[in-house]
Amino acid sequence: MEEEATEDKPRYRTYRRRWLVLITVTLLNLSNNALWISYSAVANVATEYFEQNVNKIDLLATISFYVGIPMCLVSTFVVDALGFRTGMLLGTSLTFLGALVRCLSTFPGLTDSMDLNLQFILSVVGQALTGMGNPIAVSVPTKVSQNWFPESERLLATGILAMSLPLGIVLGQGCSPLFVKTGEDVPLMNIVWLIPATITMVFCIAFIRTSNPPSPPSKSAELAGQQERKSFSEYLANMKSVFTNGPFMVLFTVIGGAVGFFNAFSTQLSQLMCARGYDNAFSGLCGSLLLGTGFIGAIATGTLVEKYGKMEEISKLFYGIAGISGILIAEFMRTSDSGVYIALFCSMFGVFGFGMYPLGLELSVEATYPVDESIGTALIFMSGQIQGGILVFASQMLEQDLKGDDLLKEVCSTASSSTTSLDVGKDHTNFLLVIAGYLCAMCLIFITFFSTKLKRTLANQNDKNSE
Repeated sequence: MEEEATEDKPRYRTYRRRWLVLITVTLLNLSNNALWISYSAVANVATEYFEQNVNKIDLLATISFYVGIPMCLVSTFVVDALGFRTGMLLGTSLTFLGALVRCLSTFPGLTDSMDLNLQFILSVVGQALTGMGNPIAVSVPTKVSQNWFPESERLLATGILAMSLPLGIVLGQGCSPLFVKTGEDVPLMNIVWLIPATITMVFCIAFIRTSNPPSPPSKSAELAGQQERKSFSEYLANMKSVFTNGPFMVLFTVIGGAVGFFNAFSTQLSQLMCARGYDNAFSGLCGSLLLGTGFIGAIATGTLVEKYGKMEEISKLFYGIAGISGILIAEFMRTSDSGVYIALFCSMFGVFGFGMYPLGLELSVEATYPVDESIGTALIFMSGQIQGGILVFASQMLEQDLKGDDLLKEVCSTASSSTTSLDVGKDHTNFLLVIAGYLCAMCLIFITFFSTKLKRTLANQNDKNSE
């Protein structure tokens, strides 16, 4: 690819293929997260197809949490010690294989020789494989922006890559209910979501040929590049330095807490809403609003930081407003006639929550610099997986039977194709109250205790001053 010299120094260069790298990583996040959430978006239809109760169907989403926790540690070592290209090949391969196993588990014709239990088990295996690829997909955005993009484009690149995760969930959660109306549509869904995973595999092989560009785009990228290919003992030393870094541990808790809330909320959204009379199409719309409006927030935060600086202050403002919006979502979800308010506050959470997310990733790099960028991102994601798994478990433990008029309003019940039993919705009031308190605590911790030096920014500024 053709090189372009930057204005700062002749030895710092940018390459046009950085955009192909960006597109490939974006596609990986899109395809992986669409696969993760698609079953949850049509949970009641999946119960009909597999003839399993809704808590077992939850496993199709939560299995990603359980396999993702150890894989977060594996992914940090793979990307840190073996390089970005190796990590991308591993993450893309796991995503493609998971999508393929999922597709084959329900593929018309092949299912004639498989009973529903075997199909369900194979679908869980497929989801587990994509779940193993997910930590790698979400851990590389800051590494791509750091090593491939100049300082002037870094926040833009991180924002695009960070928002590819929710965009994938928008596609999986918002589009799946549009064409998955009955159990007979489940095989079609698995074929549809195999397509982007296949395209991503092709792009990765074609365009991700090296871990880094031949020349770094900035001074901080040059310094970070000097620490590539670490031994296992050096990797452990890096992990120790991150876990003893006070500002990062605050981010580990609160950004991970926000990711955990989002993960639990996304996997449970269909069940939470159908219990109050909202159908899959509306829950998919709310999920899409929550995520789709995040692009507005990402653009807003990037513009504000570019114009005023103040990354820490802007992130706290956006996090606080997102927390209040999440609390209001939990409050209105307790009633059956609040669709407008739920949609409104889902949109607000999207703008402010996902607007803050790229800043949170950038702050983690600033706080831990010059430690490899992927470590902080992967560990925050691991924190989100742990907290999300706990919240999903709490949801199941705190649910109660609906009573009186509430029982008449629920629309979760679907008659199984082979039985006459009904899977009736549950009352999730206690869980929603826990969520409200949880978000309040996260906001207080972040606003009160987080403060850090922008170490990477200072490194770039010192290099410019020394010219």
